[in-house]
Amino acid sequence: MKGINSLLLPLLIMLFSTSAFAKKGDKVPGYVVLENGDRLEGQVIIGSITDNETKVSFIKEGTNKKKTYKPKDLVSYGYQETEMDDLGKPVVNWVHYDRMKVDYPPKIFASKTVFVEREIDGEITLYCYYVEVRNDPKQPYRYYYYLKNAEGEITKVERDNFSKMSKDMFEEYTALTDRVGQKDFEYRNLDRMVRDYNYWMVNKHDADEYRVALKE
Repeated sequence: MKGINSLLLPLLIMLFSTSAFAKKGDKVPGYVVLENGDRLEGQVIIGSITDNETKVSFIKEGTNKKKTYKPKDLVSYGYQETEMDDLGKPVVNWVHYDRMKVDYPPKIFASKTVFVEREIDGEITLYCYYVEVRNDPKQPYRYYYYLKNAEGEITKVERDNFSKMSKDMFEEYTALTDRVGQKDFEYRNLDRMVRDYNYWMVNKHDADEYRVALKE
């Protein structure tokens, strides 16, 4: 799921239930990667936003037996979801989660070692992490971004450090850093900014010229 403004999240959840084929409890094609690196194919049973971060229920291909894995058991997992695009056509996407240690659990009594959704791969990898806000029914989730650079260093990005962290991370691409904080270059737009930066790193066009990468 894309990193979005928390004010819009309840609406998105409602729209998701009507516009996507897959919903909580559905079995969809997926995989898990074990601690030893073995990858198993099969079906993943979709959970809630934070359930997906704390566990995954998996049915191995060729069996009917469900097994629930926690982050201590897996390196990563993923599943396939089908959504309707703006034109009403079905689009198949893969959702990937990697194990990560975070500073705050996604829900009460949960571990800080979790699965975090990997939204974008490239020179910079972007992760989006959701936390339940139990005392605020209008905004039931808060989200944070994590960025991983080419050296594997992971940095948490929040609203209050977004401007500094973004300018440091995208320093070489001046057309991007000059726009940080402006309309459409705010915290909620970080996923697109990372995608555009990765595009620049591959193509190395003029650093003062901003180009938008096509979303895959």
